[in-house]
Amino acid sequence: MKKTILFLLMACTLTATAQKRPWAYNLSFGGELKSGNVNTFVFNNKGGIERNDSLLSFSGNYGIVYGMKDKMEYDRGLTASVKADLWQYDKWSPFVLFSYLNNKFKGFEYKFNGLICAKYRIYTIPGRCDYSISAAYVQEWVEYFEKDRHNERLRPKLSRLSLRFKIKQKISDIVSILHMTFYQPSLMELDDFKSFKDDYIITSTTSIQNKIGRNIFLDINFDYEYRSVVPEKVKNTDIITSVALRVKF
Repeated sequence: MKKTILFLLMACTLTATAQKRPWAYNLSFGGELKSGNVNTFVFNNKGGIERNDSLLSFSGNYGIVYGMKDKMEYDRGLTASVKADLWQYDKWSPFVLFSYLNNKFKGFEYKFNGLICAKYRIYTIPGRCDYSISAAYVQEWVEYFEKDRHNERLRPKLSRLSLRFKIKQKISDIVSILHMTFYQPSLMELDDFKSFKDDYIITSTTSIQNKIGRNIFLDINFDYEYRSVVPEKVKNTDIITSVALRVKF
């Protein structure tokens, strides 16, 4: 875990110093109403840096959720990611993404993904909208808790196909919508496509971003995740509704 976090921080630092022009930063605080493996309200903190360029672009993000009541911890998680895009404004563009997730309430100690992707822009109007689809190869490493490590259905390392549909739409000068849906089936048993039916992940995220000040935004997010293969006593579905105040500078 420590090595993974250190790697992500080093990647962010190297990409930032490689750019001559400044990056944009954002920081947000808010709360999440969850149902699924956690059924309660928790606090979150997110932040990130990004540098957009027509040739090569970078971004790094993190997210923290935490909840405690009567000295009992009922949720705690950390996410982090680093992404690099090449020719992101062209019709076709490749990108790579590395992500890390730590959350024992999802049934594992950590999950690390490496992704190589090709994106196709369906329709775009600069500054107004951007619709795209993408296909990616994903390598996934998961460290399950000791009691689940001998379950043959829970593979510590596997490959996935990731199909994504993304919409960025500016509704007005102060309101924008971002939506992404992912379908990620396992590629471990391609001979009969059994894994496509038995081991897959579906995630969907919709964010309504409301500008309430020069650099201040109120974000309303709806997140859905379904995992067909989960450890014992872990639920397949997680649903999150969150509201956060974000500052961009």
